[in-house]
Amino acid sequence: MLQNIQILVSQIIVMFLLIGVGAFCYRKKYINDDGAGQLSFILTRIVAPCVVIDSFQREFDPALGKALIISVLCTCTAMGLSIVVSHLIFRKNGSHANFADKRFCVVFTNCGFMGLPLLDALYGSEGLFLGSAFIMVNNLLLWTYGVGQLSRDVPRAERLRNTFINPGVISNLIGLFCFLTPFKLPVVPATAVSYLASLNTPIAMIAVGAFLAQCDLRECFRDTQVYFVSALRLLILPLITLAVFLLLPLDHTLRCSMLISAAAPVAMAASLFGRTYGTDYLFSTRATAVSTIFSALTIPAMVALCQLLGG
Repeated sequence: MLQNIQILVSQIIVMFLLIGVGAFCYRKKYINDDGAGQLSFILTRIVAPCVVIDSFQREFDPALGKALIISVLCTCTAMGLSIVVSHLIFRKNGSHANFADKRFCVVFTNCGFMGLPLLDALYGSEGLFLGSAFIMVNNLLLWTYGVGQLSRDVPRAERLRNTFINPGVISNLIGLFCFLTPFKLPVVPATAVSYLASLNTPIAMIAVGAFLAQCDLRECFRDTQVYFVSALRLLILPLITLAVFLLLPLDHTLRCSMLISAAAPVAMAASLFGRTYGTDYLFSTRATAVSTIFSALTIPAMVALCQLLGG
């Protein structure tokens, strides 16, 4: 257990060093606001889909197929709990004017940008494979439930089109097809996809750093609602999720992999989508900044608790 925690802490330190590079580049104007947005666009539209496709480039194994199904069910459970809790706390007709943004921040985690590098460091290709299951469900809900929360004024036809035709759904379909059938990408395109997938950690962390540098951290830490949302995202919901997972006969690696993804900080998509649909994206940016900083402490604590209680 101690060795895994050391690996996890080391990886988090590396990630925060990369975040520091991104913040430095923004402060020095090597990256501007448009550049940070373009990095995020490349990540969500190209790099993240390649991560999913690359993780499924393996021969079908009944055991892996079973693990994939269980991972999807676990992800649905974790995200379902998040949705229920967020709706109970942040009500449309309550005192929360930006209830949709807060729901989005609580439900969606940075499972790709923060979760995958940690899973890779701890569990290698198996961790990436299991983490891709979480991303698969996360992306599907992101473009359905998430967009539906933020885009209430967007025409229904456009919302339906975004639901079924988006990088998350397309990459999941390609990845599943490759995994479930004998077909695999030829060597040349597979190598290109692998190279693009390997960009996930460095570019994602640099983008996170650029976004954090845009925030006035003093303003972030003065917003009590940011603390509340961060506590829900980093502590309350992961603890509830872990309690449910401990009641189920799950493999230890699978349980910890799912928990890491579920305990990741607020997704960068919260501010990106908020800006796109004209909601309170500045609150989402503050929540992303604060939760990302605190996740350096909470994620190792959650993994240690999972390993201690799960054996």
